[in-house]
Amino acid sequence: MALPPHAADWMNRAEIDYIGPFVKAWAAFNAWFRHASGQQQERAMLDWVKRQPNAVRRGILPLLREDNDTADAISFQQAVSELQQRLDAIHLEVMRKGVQERVSLRTVCIYPRQLNHERIEHRRYEFTVRRVAGGHIQVRVASIANGAERFNETQEQYDPAALYALPSFTNNLSEDQRTRLRGLYNSCNPRPMIDLLRNGAPALQIAAVEFQCTDEELFSGLIETIYAMRNALLHGEVEPDPTVLACYEPAYRIVMCFLEAVG
Repeated sequence: MALPPHAADWMNRAEIDYIGPFVKAWAAFNAWFRHASGQQQERAMLDWVKRQPNAVRRGILPLLREDNDTADAISFQQAVSELQQRLDAIHLEVMRKGVQERVSLRTVCIYPRQLNHERIEHRRYEFTVRRVAGGHIQVRVASIANGAERFNETQEQYDPAALYALPSFTNNLSEDQRTRLRGLYNSCNPRPMIDLLRNGAPALQIAAVEFQCTDEELFSGLIETIYAMRNALLHGEVEPDPTVLACYEPAYRIVMCFLEAVG
């Protein structure tokens, strides 16, 4: 006999929703690293968690060792594996300063950089990439002797494809100068992305997923990926799709492991 309407409705609501627990767990984690880091900006706080000696870093890195067969390590690695597999099955994207970024350990920026002023000299020319008023990026090639400009472009944000497509980039610069400018500009990428599953490092088997990165890189990638998932929720970029929401279950378990390392 089929379930009556009210019973079917209750059954549909019976699935555990991890959004609330995830948000509360992250709030607790956020409160800890805000207090413990002594930093003023959230970016500096996250970098402190990833790079400086602290309770979470000391507690989590051993759990990512392949030879760690403790119950805690097996549970944590299973959560990491499930998170990546579930993110792989969807295409969760967030908007960051006008650029779409996929939330995944396959495309993650583990070491964001602050672009201020980069400069090189080559064959009597100065090549510069620097931040200017309004946060824009100025790219300039000029003679060291007299300041005569061969190239001068200001962008609203870092965008290699747009820069290299400019007629002035092709017409005003020699092939050698274009190569030098590309090298300098590419090195200034404020968010260099890497694929932790194809990063050229020795294999790191985490439950069912084989990564190619160090345990420290994976730890940093987890911090950045889960932070992006938190932002996607708060900024209204998450659709109420069951396959998307399911990603927050292993994310919740991972953040709880962070908190257990503190306690």
